Amino acid sequence: MVKHIFITLLLSASALFVFADDVQMYTDNIGQHNTGHRTEIPTPRVQADDNTVEITCDSLVSNAEVTITDLNGVIMHQSSESLSPSNTLLFVTDTPDQYKYYIEIVADEQVFYGYF
Repeated sequence: MVKHIFITLLLSASALFVFADDVQMYTDNIGQHNTGHRTEIPTPRVQADDNTVEITCDSLVSNAEVTITDLNGVIMHQSSESLSPSNTLLFVTDTPDQYKYYIEIVADEQVFYGYF
């Protein structure tokens, strides 16, 4: 009986936690033919869950332009953000086609993008 109660409590508690999915990020360099020196930005880490997007980056990146669109090209979120090792949380309006978004982060002539 105790085992049954423990398993029930464990399953109930695990239902309270929602795990975010990691978004595979890709990169393109806009200024790849630029002869000037610039700092390479580490690839931001993006996790998405329902309508919440969490972005972290190993170094501080100021004025990163973040755009999230649905796959029809409708802009769901657009902002200029400072990315850091701390979480940057963004909220996207729910649509009937969940998990069909495109995220693009542009910072210092580098473009990072992924789908979720």
